[in-house]
Amino acid sequence: MRRLLILPLALSATLVLAACGGGEATPVTETVTSVKVSTQKVTVTESVVEEPEPEAAPEPEPEPVVAPVEAQVNTVPQGFASIPEPARAVAPAPAPAPAAAYYKNCSAARAAGAAPVYAGSPGYGTHLDRDGDGVGCE
Repeated sequence: MRRLLILPLALSATLVLAACGGGEATPVTETVTSVKVSTQKVTVTESVVEEPEPEAAPEPEPEPVVAPVEAQVNTVPQGFASIPEPARAVAPAPAPAPAAAYYKNCSAARAAGAAPVYAGSPGYGTHLDRDGDGVGCE
């Protein structure tokens, strides 16, 4: 009975060791593959075969015979395209400074469409600002 128990245990231990590489090292095999590239020139020739037609039918116009066509092989090395230099940008002219405006009184400022006139804006004057708050012709 003891032998029957030990035999399966020994067998399973052997399988585990073999599966894990437990004993012998296996050699590593390297495979080197070289590839040779070749270019083939293909010539395509087309021919037209005309079948005789019955005499009763009107003759259609004959089809032109096609000459053999050779595939073109580009043997000229391709370079980079030259990029033209960008055109210089011209800056727009600066906006003209606002004309200095002077209004003799608030009636003139209103007639010009400038009332109310704020301090720092063209046409402002202390003679137009009665209360001195920075807004003339209120």
